[in-house]
This record gives sequence, structure tokens and C-alpha cells, in this order.
Amino acid sequence: MNRITKYAAMVQDKIDALDGVGLDGTPLDVAERGLDITTIDRVAYQNAQATAHVTGKLSTDEAHAVYMAIGESGTSKNGGWARDTSYAMKITVTNLVGQLLGV
Repeated sequence: MNRITKYAAMVQDKIDALDGVGLDGTPLDVAERGLDITTIDRVAYQNAQATAHVTGKLSTDEAHAVYMAIGESGTSKNGGWARDTSYAMKITVTNLVGQLLGV
């Protein structure tokens, strides 16, 4: 397990403990839609991931986990993410990209 998948597992544990409702009372399915990405977002996320890998900030396994979550082409059924990307992985990747871009 790498840093990305470990973090996503930790986030999943926290999500599971929420029983479908966020700390602010927002249903988690509504909160998840806030992480929907566009094609432009996907390109920016992939570029950030690729740069982090080339510069040694992410291992090959970590970069691959991020790449698979974002997807070569997302699906509208999962908010523009790859078909099987979980809410926990969306949170993980969004957090990572924010850190990489200094947001």
C-alpha cells in the first residue's frame, strides 16, 4: 500500500463512521457531487500528477493510483472521474492536487 491508497483508506474509514451524513448535516451523496470534475480539471489533475511523479514527489505506484482515479476519460455517471473511483479517493486526489498546485 502506498501513501495515496493509505490516505484513501483512512478517509474511507472516516466516511463509513459518518453513516451517510457529513458533520455539517449534508448528505454524503450531495457532498460528493461537490468534487465533480470537468475535462479541463482532469487535464490539470493529470498534469499535476505527472509532474509530481517526474520530480520524485510521487512514486510510480502513487502516480498510477492517482491516474487511475482521475481516468483517461471520466464518466458523467461518476462526476467526471473514472467509473470506479470512490468518494474517499476523490477526496484524496483533490487534496493531493491542491497541495501540488499550492492551493
